[in-house]
Amino acid sequence: MSENGRWFMNAYLKILLAQSENAAGISIIEHDMLGGFFVPPHVHHTEDETFYMLEGQVRFMMEGDIVERVAGQSLHVPGGKRHALKVLSPRARFLTVTNGNFESMVRAFSVPATHPGMPPQVPMTTEDQQKLAMLCNRNGIEFVGPPID
Repeated sequence: MSENGRWFMNAYLKILLAQSENAAGISIIEHDMLGGFFVPPHVHHTEDETFYMLEGQVRFMMEGDIVERVAGQSLHVPGGKRHALKVLSPRARFLTVTNGNFESMVRAFSVPATHPGMPPQVPMTTEDQQKLAMLCNRNGIEFVGPPID
């Protein structure tokens, strides 16, 4: 079952499979991000996270190792492992498959998209950053460092 799109920071997300739709509690979310979008190093304490690339090129850091992935490639991040990402191509699309609280955090921080595609591209305010950090902490996700190059 597909859900209407959501705007999460400067990205467009679609929850393709909600945790409530399966007994295993798996969530599949499609992410659409513009070049330069990044997520600083963080740790999911309560879940694994698997990335499957659909389009574009993304640089990932996991526990200090840097890898790049393109369409058709994947990366699995076990729970408790520090990781980060940065979109290198003009645009990237990928799926995340998780089995914990990530979906709850996405729902709490995002807003329903008013149209398909990217939200207005505006910098995050200090208030937005604080709210995101609080929601992440409540959902077992901890930021642990500055963005990767």
